[in-house]
Amino acid sequence: MKYRKLGRTRISASEIGFGCGNVGGLIIRGSYKEQIDAVRLALDLGINYFDTAPSYGQGKSETNLGKVLAELEPDIVLASKVGLSLDQLDDIPDAVARSVDTSLERLQRDHVDIIQLHTRIASTRDSAKWSGSLSLDDVLGENGVADAFDDMRRRGKTSFAGFTGMGDADTLHMVVESERFDMVQTYFNLLNPSAGYPVPVGFSGIR
Repeated sequence: MKYRKLGRTRISASEIGFGCGNVGGLIIRGSYKEQIDAVRLALDLGINYFDTAPSYGQGKSETNLGKVLAELEPDIVLASKVGLSLDQLDDIPDAVARSVDTSLERLQRDHVDIIQLHTRIASTRDSAKWSGSLSLDDVLGENGVADAFDDMRRRGKTSFAGFTGMGDADTLHMVVESERFDMVQTYFNLLNPSAGYPVPVGFSGIR
């Protein structure tokens, strides 16, 4: 297994990570034995980066992964996320704190290595193209996501902050350039390779 420094963090992460989401869905829908066996094999192969989120299986991913990690007690890099809906934006710090605390309870931990924003970002809130999106000010403004994530670090809930790179490209670049976040989890796969390769105008996979 090869390892790379993860963004601006001090973390050395395996180039292949263990995704705990709906694609495949083992950590959500598999049996406990299957989950234990899969995680143990990943560890044996040198995989040390595990990625989950509250939205994966409506909390089942975090709950099931927490049980597996409690039994195996591996030395890993663990990342989870915070997804914000439009009705939570009147008090972003409180919404972030409640989400993180719930995730930690499910994961049976008092700390995760990385917390990432798991909501689209655009120039304006709930933009015509990016429904449900946060605005740039929601993310970088006073009492926005970046401030709330800084508070999570001060309180020892996480070491690093990141965001998933979905939304308006120009706005995402501004978030990167703000240097308020340590890493970006870039959306890149066979169905949507736009983060790495040019795609035709109007390419449907970007949405």
